[in-house]
Amino acid sequence: IVFRDFSIKYGGHFAIIGTGIIGWTIDGVIVDTNRDAVNVDASQDVTIRNSVFNSLTDDAIVLKASFGLGRMLPTQNVLIEKCTVSGYDVGSVIDKVYSTNKLIATDRDGPTARVKFGTEGTTGFNRVTIRDVIFDRSRGFALESVDGAELRDVVMTDVRMRNVSSSPIFI
Repeated sequence: IVFRDFSIKYGGHFAIIGTGIIGWTIDGVIVDTNRDAVNVDASQDVTIRNSVFNSLTDDAIVLKASFGLGRMLPTQNVLIEKCTVSGYDVGSVIDKVYSTNKLIATDRDGPTARVKFGTEGTTGFNRVTIRDVIFDRSRGFALESVDGAELRDVVMTDVRMRNVSSSPIFI
């Protein structure tokens, strides 16, 4: 499955969610929304690159490992590279104005827009690489095992963070 070269403005509850996908590429996509921009759940062999995910009040890229398929399928072999995650006002990234009229997310802890593992994470995360990612006006990287998931072989390199509102790295 290949998602390439399109934009989503105001993407609803989750702009993009894929569950149980084996072999998924997201490349050159812009999502500018108010909730999760992209969710990868119980999927394998996933590449997300050259994309921009803006979400002021929720997460930008979320890896989940739920039991939603009724079987233990971990999220594994994931590469996220050459992406930007940000928390500007909804629609302002696609419009290229990058406005900051709304100062904080609903939990009152600054813009969200982070890269996050969890909250749903029962089946585990294995072999995930995050490299050359820019965090801009967002929270940082959240590596969570809220539901008891095993986290193995997670590598984060060449990451740049600017205007991080809270928790540049939360484990």
